[in-house]
Amino acid sequence: MTIKPFSRRTASRRLAAFAAWPVFCALHLTAYAAPVSPSAPAVATAAAPTGVAAAFAQLGNGRMAIRNVSLADLGMHDPVVLHAPDARQELYLPVPVNVPISNATFQFDGTYLHADGGRTTMLLSLDGAPVLARALTQQQGDAAATIGVDGAARPSGFVRVGLGWLSVISDNVCADQTAIGNVLRIGPTSRLTYSFDPAAINDLRTVWSALPPTPVVMTGARGVAAPAFDAGWRAEAQLQREGKTPVTRAWPVAGDTVDLSGVTVPDALRAIPAFAALAAGGLHKLANPTEAGALVALAPHAGFAPDVIIADDRLRDSLKTELDALRTQVDATAVTAFDAWRTRSIGPIAEPLAAGEVRIAHLAGQVAIVVGDNDGVAVLARAWRAIDVSDRLVVHQIDRAQNVDVDAISLSALGGQPRTLNVLGRATWDANFDLGAVSGNGKLPSAIVLDVSAMPTLNGAAQTAAIYFNDVLIGAQLLNTTGKPQRITAHVPHYALAPGNLLHVVFERQPEGGCQARSEGQPIAVLPTSNLQLDKADLDDNFAGMAARFATSATLIVPNAYLDDTTLSLARVARLANAAGIVPARTTLSVAPNGEAFAPKGPFLAADVALKGETSHAMLSQDRLTLTDASGKMLADVSGLKNLALIGAVRADGEPGIVYRATGDTAPVLTASLQLTPGDVALVDAGGVARRFDTLHPGEVIQADTGGSWFTQNAWRWGIPAALVALFLVLLLVASIARRRHRDKT
Repeated sequence: MTIKPFSRRTASRRLAAFAAWPVFCALHLTAYAAPVSPSAPAVATAAAPTGVAAAFAQLGNGRMAIRNVSLADLGMHDPVVLHAPDARQELYLPVPVNVPISNATFQFDGTYLHADGGRTTMLLSLDGAPVLARALTQQQGDAAATIGVDGAARPSGFVRVGLGWLSVISDNVCADQTAIGNVLRIGPTSRLTYSFDPAAINDLRTVWSALPPTPVVMTGARGVAAPAFDAGWRAEAQLQREGKTPVTRAWPVAGDTVDLSGVTVPDALRAIPAFAALAAGGLHKLANPTEAGALVALAPHAGFAPDVIIADDRLRDSLKTELDALRTQVDATAVTAFDAWRTRSIGPIAEPLAAGEVRIAHLAGQVAIVVGDNDGVAVLARAWRAIDVSDRLVVHQIDRAQNVDVDAISLSALGGQPRTLNVLGRATWDANFDLGAVSGNGKLPSAIVLDVSAMPTLNGAAQTAAIYFNDVLIGAQLLNTTGKPQRITAHVPHYALAPGNLLHVVFERQPEGGCQARSEGQPIAVLPTSNLQLDKADLDDNFAGMAARFATSATLIVPNAYLDDTTLSLARVARLANAAGIVPARTTLSVAPNGEAFAPKGPFLAADVALKGETSHAMLSQDRLTLTDASGKMLADVSGLKNLALIGAVRADGEPGIVYRATGDTAPVLTASLQLTPGDVALVDAGGVARRFDTLHPGEVIQADTGGSWFTQNAWRWGIPAALVALFLVLLLVASIARRRHRDKT
């Protein structure tokens, strides 16, 4: 079932577009008209380019970019289940910011169960407006639907899809409506499909919002110099932090085998041998630089579609060689058009970048971000993206200072925006933050301070707030019914900390009893004074302790071999950095010579590097793993390990750090969702963490971490001796009284 929403605004926009089309065509042809001869009369009109010249003039124009974003692409790999009697779910599907979209549809893939009878209703809405309602009557079935999506530009960068599920067993609302067999399941294959014009994108912020779920990060070659590698891992780490799954590709050169699926060669360009060689499609080996240049000119396609380009001298040299060779095959009558296309499309990539510069390039029908160094990548971080409203920025200094020494950070600065929630039965409020963004100066999160204000219920029904930190319940409280602001403080235990943290607050309201109409919900406001408390802490040599150290500074150490094959190493380094809690802006890259032991300075993350003076509780040699506790007692000795990697907290020359080493000849592909905490040793495979170890406290019961003072936290240490002393004094007093009474009697 397909429903296309209709609005007067949409109709007016389409009529305006059709009315403007003749004017656009006239202007477009004029822009590419041949120059008028000085001897020609002023009234003479230039002829439009034809043949090869016209093909270069039009190359890439009017090509629409197509996106297909599923819930699985956004990290929702399991079905979302809505339960009876009333459940709501909102999904935010990304689209380019402030760019009109076309041919947009939302494919809802879902199933339902209707085992408990009664009436069940499914409601779908787009951007808050209901567009589809269905009464599902069978005992079970398919609830799939295809919904047309309005093409209006969205300043938020999201299409908001709302799903509602209502189940009523009885018309008498005071009856029990519990129905465990009436559920709606939202499949992870539900997806938004749309297209947009890349030519409408003219600023960096919009380019970032238009990136696909699997963006291509392209380096100048498989082997690069240290500056390009440094910029590459930072760019991929930033993409991974925002839910993308980047892949690394090297710039195509002669001798590479490329996939020509989707390549369309204009008929006029087939007269050029390099383009004719690419017209057959399929897998093709580039015979010479000329064919590589033609491949670039026909972008985007499966063989060449960069989204982020790490531009260095090697890339620029390859590009110049390829396009110069291609120019020799262009007829003299079309050279001017070729040069104009080259300046327009390739110029932003071919021109050297200033230090700290980042710019966008319209490469035929593909928009790409071009960066060259660390400062350029830094401005793409979420905190700075609001100012990326031009097609070129130059960063002179950004995020160089250490963390400010504070005792509290507002939750609004960590993504938890103050707002009012309408609580019908249950509502949630979240904040996400990296440990490195709040730690530093020897401090760690110690408590969540949540200020809320809840509207009294009509019948005085109870309302509760439960606070979860990384899925650990750290506090819960019954809200007052006076409507006045209320403060909830929950201590954050150190064992709950992780490099990436989720604060999840659940508000619940007791259902109203009696025979009365269903309530529309009661508002609960999360106030802007809510904050995260920080306190000094002794940092252990484990993953959480290292994440706190990395907040101030870190050294990323890679072997020189990593620079020789960026297609394999860049993604690995970026995922390791995110899992360990590395802050890219405060990290320095060091390249260790192959086969030599490296001496780190300060907290470090080392990948496949031998370290001087290394001491560790986990040792890996070929396929054999040995594990000891803090006293040197052997905990495990296992051999025959394959397709695994060891990640552990170590000391090298007295400096704390984390090391990564693979077993066997094949290193596992690390998952983007890799999380290391808790513990200090982890064995990882392609599915994530296979096994964690805590060698500092093996098998010990974690003591209650209540967040009280030293006096209360250590009461068990002094309490027993104090009680014995008090009992001894009492016995002495009783004995003294008894002797006095005996003396008085005699």
